[in-house]
Amino acid sequence: MKDQGYVALAGNNLTMPAIALTPSGQGAIAFSVLGEDHFPSAGYVRITEDGSVGPIHIAAAGLGPHDGFTAYKAFVGDPPRTRWGDYGATVTDGANIWLASEYIGQTCTLAQYFPSPTLAGFGSCGGTRTSLGNWYTRLTKLSQ
Repeated sequence: MKDQGYVALAGNNLTMPAIALTPSGQGAIAFSVLGEDHFPSAGYVRITEDGSVGPIHIAAAGLGPHDGFTAYKAFVGDPPRTRWGDYGATVTDGANIWLASEYIGQTCTLAQYFPSPTLAGFGSCGGTRTSLGNWYTRLTKLSQ
């Protein structure tokens, strides 16, 4: 992969990468993983001093589909062009690399989303999400 400049996972997309390198040349690429066998998940690869990348790691596995308002045609156009994963970042403090990637940390049923006819607790799925978005940001510390 080093010579081609690609990191890939068959049947999935690795979106919105963010890269950081320590002063010694070691680093990581953070991204969101989503596709045929992954609900939106937080992932990363390590970069060695010679520029090689290691295997893909899942820092936080997605638990369900993305169902925020930015995924619906009425809000983003037709065909939908969502902004999934655009809140990722990486930074180094010299010895460690900190990663931030989006993932889906919960899922709920329609009955949990609409718990009562009076709208008490509407859209929070028991306090695990906001009513208009169910994504989280995963922070991961990689020690060198």
